Amino acid sequence: MKVEDIIKAVRWCIDEESNNFSSITDEKDDLYMDNIIKAKINDALHWIAVTASSSSALVDSKKIGTSSATLQVQDYDTQRSIGVVTMDANTEVINISRIRGSGWFKAVVPIEDTQDEAVMMFDDTAKGTIDRPQASIMRENPLKILLQPKPTEAVISYVGVPKNVSTTDSTDVAIPDRLKNAFIYYLAFLLLSAYDDTKATQMYTIALQQLGVSQTSK
Repeated sequence: MKVEDIIKAVRWCIDEESNNFSSITDEKDDLYMDNIIKAKINDALHWIAVTASSSSALVDSKKIGTSSATLQVQDYDTQRSIGVVTMDANTEVINISRIRGSGWFKAVVPIEDTQDEAVMMFDDTAKGTIDRPQASIMRENPLKILLQPKPTEAVISYVGVPKNVSTTDSTDVAIPDRLKNAFIYYLAFLLLSAYDDTKATQMYTIALQQLGVSQTSK
């Protein structure tokens, strides 16, 4: 979705939801308004990543649409045959639904490294094997995933949104279709908030609804 189309979509949803009564529609400085939208795009992408990852309605990544990447695996703990892959630093990962390492007999769904099961990698009697591999996510920046036994490469199926994107009009911002409406309405919320417009809360509520999140939970 190009930045220029994002701006048009934000303007449209404000007009549509506010019935043209918003004070912002009386502003003559359209360029100033557009610059606010551009300045808030990365903030909105970050909000989408954080909020969508906690949405029970979006737990199944098939509802969002997954991307796939084949990544090289580096050494993490050679003695225990634990490898590590590093996700793209310019992507905020919402969900990782599947990992398959080369030489593994099956794919796995990774766990968080804060879960008790993550220590199994360091237990000789419970560690991962090619027929029972293990993977755990380290929430670092960029995100890393531990894999056992260490493969040469791994195919990662994930949902993510870009970060630190350029905001020139022609820039294409890759947003999963399932998340686009929430992204646009959250941008509308940020824009109206900058103008202290009373319709801002309405835009925020709609953005949450698009993600299947109740306002009381946020």
